[in-house]
Amino acid sequence: MQQAVRSGHHATVYEVRRDPGLKNKDVIRDPTKKVFPFVGGSNYKGSWNMDQKEGFGVQINPNNTKYEGEWQNNRHNGRGTLWVKKGKNYHRQYVGDWKDGNMEGQGVYYYEDGAIYKGGWYRNNKSGEGRYDYKNGDHYTGEWLNDLQEGFGAMSYTNGNIFEGLWVQGKKEGPGLYYYASTKKIYQGEWYDDQPRCGEFRSPTTEEEARFVRLLPKGLFHNEFKLPGLTLADPTGIIDIAVSDVRMQSIRRSHANPEDGEDGMYATQIPALALEKARKVFHSLANEATQSISIYRLAEVLYELGLSLTANDIAEIVQQLELKDTLDVSFSEAIEIASFIHQQNLESAERDDFF
Repeated sequence: MQQAVRSGHHATVYEVRRDPGLKNKDVIRDPTKKVFPFVGGSNYKGSWNMDQKEGFGVQINPNNTKYEGEWQNNRHNGRGTLWVKKGKNYHRQYVGDWKDGNMEGQGVYYYEDGAIYKGGWYRNNKSGEGRYDYKNGDHYTGEWLNDLQEGFGAMSYTNGNIFEGLWVQGKKEGPGLYYYASTKKIYQGEWYDDQPRCGEFRSPTTEEEARFVRLLPKGLFHNEFKLPGLTLADPTGIIDIAVSDVRMQSIRRSHANPEDGEDGMYATQIPALALEKARKVFHSLANEATQSISIYRLAEVLYELGLSLTANDIAEIVQQLELKDTLDVSFSEAIEIASFIHQQNLESAERDDFF
């Protein structure tokens, strides 16, 4: 006798297993009970091809879920909807693309707490570009990887504040802008582990203001808000110095000699005094309105850091660092130039030692 092979459209096919509650193993059905004695597994109604689910079909599973959509090779492949049973009714959980039984491609996921994600998926994880609407009204639009924000993205908060910038493993990290709706000011700077490290406050450009105001919730004009971890007396000056100090620390670390102790020769002999002298020289030359100096006066500042350069040398370095299109530089940019020069000197010395 040949075994039947399922192909084409079939009515419901039940996948069952014997009820373990039956004591007599020889009994397969208790005639006194109206309910069939088998414990239901899943049941499928749809198309088949060579005994495999293929085409459109609906499968109800014992875990109170239902898949309705396209099949191939016995797995969810193509477009389909996953439903979850709550009480007597089924509610949508995912609508979108599937590949080999996984959510993959573009789709919409409805979370139990009311949140909604619409965007890219890869092996059941949010991946690519997508938008996540939180239950409280916040929403994130941007890039994802392994179910976390990764890459460039924007978080809009219900109070009107907006963050635009880079994300790493679900946290703000790298350069970013934070817009405050109540003051219409922008904090621009570096972020690490979801917290701001150094930057400055400024007014938004015309394009930025139009973009942020467009995202502002209706009726929202005045809001209570908390600065992200910063207390500033002079937004321009103090943050500029903070950026400089961070970059100066990088210089110290890069030039530390293990034989000179934990801090290194450069850190113990030069930085504190040299940085303070350079800062005083800079501010004595700086334009009060822009807090910047001409590139041709920068040599006087760098001289306090032990660097002797011509104006042409400095101009070439500024171009390599892509600091600004103008010929004016801030104090933080001066320190960045110093860091770049020291790093180049270190690499040059290493090459000389090698050869």
